Amino acid sequence: MTYQIKISKDINIQDINEILDLIGWGAYLEDQWPIIKDKSTFMVEVLQDNKTIGFARVVDDTRMCMIYDVCVHPRFQKKGIGTLLMQEVLKYINDYNFATISLFYDMNNKGLENFYRKFGFELIPNAMRLKK
Repeated sequence: MTYQIKISKDINIQDINEILDLIGWGAYLEDQWPIIKDKSTFMVEVLQDNKTIGFARVVDDTRMCMIYDVCVHPRFQKKGIGTLLMQEVLKYINDYNFATISLFYDMNNKGLENFYRKFGFELIPNAMRLKK
C-alpha cells in the first residue's frame, strides 16, 4: 500500500469527522473546526487515494504538549497507519524541549496502551479530570 503523509492545517474535515464517528468518538461540529485548527500547533493526515484514513494533532504552549485525536479509519487499523501518525507527531515534538508530553486514550483498550508504550509513553498516577 502507498500512503501519503500530509502535514498541514488544510485538512479534510469531512473525512476526519467520518473517522471520528466510525471509531465512536463523535464528529466535531463544523463551527468547532476553525477553533481546533487555530489552537492546534501541528496536524497530520495519512491519505490513500486522496482520502484521509488517519489523523492526529498536537496542542502546545511551548512548555507543555498534548497529543489529540490519533485516529485511524477502522478499515485501515492494524496496518501501520497509527504508527505513521505517531512517527510524524514525534518528529514535530522532538524539535522542542517540552517539559511534559501527554495524551489521552481509552484505558479499556489495552491494545492502545501497548501501542503508546512502544513510543515511550507510560501511565501516570497523578492525573485528574473535571467531571461535568
